[in-house]
Order: sequence, then structure tokens, then C-alpha cells
Amino acid sequence: MELILKIHNFFVQKAYAQNLGGKIGGEVGELEGNQTIDSVDGLVEAIVDIAVPVAILCLVVLVVYAGYMLISSQGNPDKLKEGKEVLTNAIIGFFIVVLSVVILLLLSNTLGLNIYT
Repeated sequence: MELILKIHNFFVQKAYAQNLGGKIGGEVGELEGNQTIDSVDGLVEAIVDIAVPVAILCLVVLVVYAGYMLISSQGNPDKLKEGKEVLTNAIIGFFIVVLSVVILLLLSNTLGLNIYT
């Protein structure tokens, strides 16, 4: 039960209106720790920091799911095809996310933003 509460508290956070105070006007909110998004540099860095781990997690989950589908298909051609499609789409989706992060970093370096330098 304690583990479920820890997981719930990790994913669900309460937001109170009085805590938003000065952040609604011109200031953008703070992230975990001391990291803030106060410019385009911070926004790009936050996107990259979030996109890559989420893409890796999705890839692992979908590869495991596709492997389960392939193993449990029992030779059924339709289920084999569906498992192969899930695996192919997972890999293609991961590469699309990685390429979009690479393009984002290239554009930020071209525009002179100081990200990861």
C-alpha cells in the first residue's frame, strides 16, 4: 500500500491557486529543483530532457509488448503480423523522436542558443 501511495504522489501533484501568484503574469513556472524556464534556451533544454527519456521508456515498453505478442501468437499469421507491426512502429517512432531532438539541437546551435555547451 505504501508503494502505491509513493507512486501516486510521484505522478499526481496538487496545484493550488495561491501558489501560482506571480507566475501567471510574465514569469514562467519553476521545474523540479532549481531549474527554471525563463528563456528559449530553458525551453529547448526542458524539451530535450523530457523527450529522450520518455522515448526510451516507450520503446522499451513497446518492444516488450511486441515480443510478448510474437511469443504468444502460436503461429497465427495475423498475430505475428500485428506483433511485427508494433515492433516496427516502435522503432520508427523512437527514431523520429531522436531525429526531432537532433534537429532541435541543430537549430538551437544555429540560432546561437547556449544549450549543452
